[in-house]
Amino acid sequence: MFYIRNNPDMRQPYRVEDIQKDRQAKEDQSSHQQFDHEDEARHHEKFLKASEKLYKQKSVVLASEIMSKQLVTLRENLSVEEAWEQIKNHEIHYFPIVNAEGKLLGILSEREILRGIQQKSKKTLREMTASRTLCAEPETLLAEVMQVFAEQNLEVLPVVDEKQKVIGILTQNDLLQTMLKISKLEEKKFFRS
Repeated sequence: MFYIRNNPDMRQPYRVEDIQKDRQAKEDQSSHQQFDHEDEARHHEKFLKASEKLYKQKSVVLASEIMSKQLVTLRENLSVEEAWEQIKNHEIHYFPIVNAEGKLLGILSEREILRGIQQKSKKTLREMTASRTLCAEPETLLAEVMQVFAEQNLEVLPVVDEKQKVIGILTQNDLLQTMLKISKLEEKKFFRS
């Protein structure tokens, strides 16, 4: 996994080990991160344990096998109004923002675009995207994807090829569907034994 900067020529590697180091450094600087509710912390821990258990029971699964390939990409120079005209009839909620060569610059949600319209923003989509976007490669392992989703509190993770062109996206729903499929496979194995 790696970060893509809003400057499309820059790519910065970022593996789960780095995330773990960052997390440890944050914990050293301040006391444990507090969740808004105790229930959130418990659910977070259960999710991590369940995903780890399911992954160990299943052979290797890659990001490219579970990603959504239905994409609506938006050009970087569009205004929020122009973007809304392009996306309003789609049932997709996350939109990769690309430059003229098709390289990923960032990702915006339908919510962010609507908020831009509400606030009468004059920014282009490129100006609205984060300066860095965490991305997965097609061969990124499911375990790494799940860990990053849980630890970074992600809603979506773009999958890009070696040319930084977006080929799919992973959402929380994709991960839940995968976990369900794996658990059903394990159930079948258990009852066959």
